[in-house]
Amino acid sequence: MVQRQLGADGAKGDIAIAHRHRPWRQYRLTGAVVILILLALLPATGCAAQDEHNRRFAMELAVISGDLRLLREGGMAPRHRRGLVDRITSALGYLGLLARQARQTASGARGADPHHDLNQLRRAFFANDLPATAHRLQRLMQDYPLDIRGFIALDATPARLERGRKLHRDSCRACHIAPDRARDNPARNLFIDAATMPEQEFIARLLAGVRGLPQTGLENPLADEQLRSLLAWFRHGTSAADRLPPDLNSVCAAERPD
Repeated sequence: MVQRQLGADGAKGDIAIAHRHRPWRQYRLTGAVVILILLALLPATGCAAQDEHNRRFAMELAVISGDLRLLREGGMAPRHRRGLVDRITSALGYLGLLARQARQTASGARGADPHHDLNQLRRAFFANDLPATAHRLQRLMQDYPLDIRGFIALDATPARLERGRKLHRDSCRACHIAPDRARDNPARNLFIDAATMPEQEFIARLLAGVRGLPQTGLENPLADEQLRSLLAWFRHGTSAADRLPPDLNSVCAAERPD
């Protein structure tokens, strides 16, 4: 059934094609250089319960799991499906490096060695076996869970909402409120995602989304409290001017998850 779904929009074989033309080993070598730079520059901003390397590995697993969910649901344009396949392929290339970094920490050393599951994960994905891919991801996420305790059940205080509103206006709004749908991987409407995505997935995307961008110099520009403020704003913000400008309502409606 999954294979038929993959072919429903004419994109059958996207994963195999991506693997053939952009093998994961190529992404691993390219991604390794980027991640080494990123890890060298990252400040120690993770919460006390989870060190930075384990947090990075866990949130990457959660984001890949979310991308896989979107891929399995289908219904997206062929261009966006190809972009999603390419993004997962790229992430699978540098997961091994993130895993090694996580295993070198005290908390990571207590977890199971993830490399066997990582190899099986890649094999399943490039064989178009999406259920097996999801199964391997769940095993890895159980061994390396993302600690989101500091981001759930947030109090939407006036100060936090105002901080989140300003951060969104200054740092997020330009790309996310009117995304370019002609791109392979367009930005998503964060208010809609906050309301419709599984909580852990959205938090993982929020944590990962501000990391490693050229605009931020490959480092995390926001402290955890700033991220909490953004999360509170996406969940509880009430400013129509910031959330859905009148002239962009139709564009933002198109950003509802495919």
